[in-house]
Amino acid sequence: MLAVAGLPQEPLLPRRLGSINDYGQTLERVHRESLASYVEELKGKGLSFFYLASWRDPFGDPWTYAREVFLHWGLPGDAVLVVFVLEGGRWRVAGQLGVDAAFRIPEHEFVALLEEAEGVARRAPPAQAVLALAEGLVALAEGGWSGDGGPKGAWPYAVAGGVGALVLFLLARRVCPRCLRPLYRRPTVRGIIWVCPRCGYTRAPRRGRGTGSRGGFYP
Repeated sequence: MLAVAGLPQEPLLPRRLGSINDYGQTLERVHRESLASYVEELKGKGLSFFYLASWRDPFGDPWTYAREVFLHWGLPGDAVLVVFVLEGGRWRVAGQLGVDAAFRIPEHEFVALLEEAEGVARRAPPAQAVLALAEGLVALAEGGWSGDGGPKGAWPYAVAGGVGALVLFLLARRVCPRCLRPLYRRPTVRGIIWVCPRCGYTRAPRRGRGTGSRGGFYP
């Protein structure tokens, strides 16, 4: 009996009540309803969201607490667990991603959301922080990450950048490099040339050898 009594006991972890486990009493009814709508929205995107708010962390480290709760609850691979725990009079925020969820939500983006939520919880009610966090998760889930650390939605920016570079290149071809005045198109026996009406710079077709312009500039 003494040997049994001397054995270390496992930390007492909260029991899962559902998707929203507000042991820390952070949510009013309106907040709970809003968070429940985010839970359903994430479920429609293939992610299971779980929220735990607690006044007690038996490990003294929110990240360890989140990991142990994830295992204790037996959460599925598509689960996203967010933990708010009160430590030293302030709310700490941590979380854990399931194996499948990690392919949808990049870890660095997830951590950034958790850190931002912790900052919000320091100056506002925790309900506001968790709702903003859930909204951020929905945005990430809608982004459609490719799995290589970058969003699939990044290609429009690349296309826009290429178009912008092309426009700048064409404009540079039609601007005088001396005085930055627009060049005027003038037909000649040699072909089309471009002339600056202010300084006389001339840009001729680049054929054969030579500078390609009477002013000593390459076209």
